[in-house]
Amino acid sequence: MTGGNPEQAPRRAPQAADCVVPLTLAAYTAPDRTMPVPARLRYHRGDPYAVHLDCRVGLPAPVTWVFARDLLVQGLNGWAGPGDVSVHPSLDPAHDVVYFWLHPPGCPVTFHAPRTVIEDFLAATYAIVPAGRETEYGDLEAQLGRLLARGAPPAG
Repeated sequence: MTGGNPEQAPRRAPQAADCVVPLTLAAYTAPDRTMPVPARLRYHRGDPYAVHLDCRVGLPAPVTWVFARDLLVQGLNGWAGPGDVSVHPSLDPAHDVVYFWLHPPGCPVTFHAPRTVIEDFLAATYAIVPAGRETEYGDLEAQLGRLLARGAPPAG
């Protein structure tokens, strides 16, 4: 694994996620000012299309963003995600980071993380569930049922 920090090496966590990567995000608080935000990326084979980004922001529980694994992959090479989560690489080749733009109502935030940590995390997820084989692991109907039970408006 690359990244240089053993704390950030992907590892399996048998209790919940199949892969967990702790990392420190840099949150932009002003144009040239950042503050560290402890976070982790999680991947579950039972939800093979999604990744979870948990951010510790001084609340009793972490704030969790769930978005498509493919969005994270696409964000390594260009702008991805027109919705609540956008991901893109740095435009400066000397600054090898990936940016996350999170857009909660009334409080958008921008983070960045080392590209190598994101690449290592994705490699670990594909070792667990290879690309194109997600349907073998996830129960899409059960996941849709959980989403609808949380109050998502029904189709139609």
